[in-house]
Amino acid sequence: MSLRNKIILTLVLVGVVLFMVIQIVILPENEAQSEQYQLAQQSQLTHDLESILPYKNKYMGATSNLVMFNHLPLSDRKRTFQLRPEKFTIEIHYEDKATDIEAKLFKQAMLYNSVAAFALVDNLQTVEYRFADTTTIATRVAMQDLFGEDLASLLTKEKWRTSVQDKLRDDQFVEEGMAKIQSI
Repeated sequence: MSLRNKIILTLVLVGVVLFMVIQIVILPENEAQSEQYQLAQQSQLTHDLESILPYKNKYMGATSNLVMFNHLPLSDRKRTFQLRPEKFTIEIHYEDKATDIEAKLFKQAMLYNSVAAFALVDNLQTVEYRFADTTTIATRVAMQDLFGEDLASLLTKEKWRTSVQDKLRDDQFVEEGMAKIQSI
């Protein structure tokens, strides 16, 4: 066998081994990490603020404002949207019942998604979450009262964690927050 053929055979073997390593080790690890990240995005306590910062906007009314809800907890639930720019309101119509979601997670998600929406969209005044069995209405005033400051100022990783996510770990805080928003 000539030297040239040995080199070609060696390169082919190296290529096959590298291909197998990529297919068997690297791609499954990357997929597992991606699944883990997506799962973390469904929890308001582990949600990555960076994923929603591109949707910061001064004015509501643009369809791009709705895309943020694809990156917030409950994004795995089937839903449609309705913008009411004359009332500075976003309506989210979920196909599920609120009672299909574990009560604590539901309450945390309502508060988390609301503060995120108001922090990201400067002139948004109301978010209505319409489920098959109930409607929850959150207002900017209620969220500012609950979180105690200009909501847009919370949009740094450290401040978001301490002022929003850490507070949502406290059951009493969550109950006080839900008392400030209206359920119909």
